Amino acid sequence: MIHKTIRVNLDFIGFLASFLCMLHCIFLPIVIAFFPLMGLVFLTDEFYEVFLIGASLMIAMFAIYNGYKKYHGKPLPVFLYLTTLVLFTIGFLIENHFIERILHFLATGFLIIAHYYNWKFTRAYKSCKIKQIHL
Repeated sequence: MIHKTIRVNLDFIGFLASFLCMLHCIFLPIVIAFFPLMGLVFLTDEFYEVFLIGASLMIAMFAIYNGYKKYHGKPLPVFLYLTTLVLFTIGFLIENHFIERILHFLATGFLIIAHYYNWKFTRAYKSCKIKQIHL
């Protein structure tokens, strides 16, 4: 019997969640008027925004911690993640909705970049390990 292992790439899932968050930030102000017609009023709720950001941050925390601790040990993804946390926090504390959107958009961009570098560093480390084993 052949057992197939399904590996979950947390960086890809985190990238996808962050990208959805970014799309939400970009398109929500444009299409918000049409949501009641399409039955999508829940997307304008603050709970949805907090849930999306929270899920993105949790996935990123696990992915980046795992990549840093197990594989590459490079601080860049951790720094980008911490920058993301700071930007999201400031965005939630500021009362100006326009500035909040800009900060959340920037934070999401930093989170996407953090996932990219974490994935890149982890892949490079695994590639070097495989080459060392086969030599």
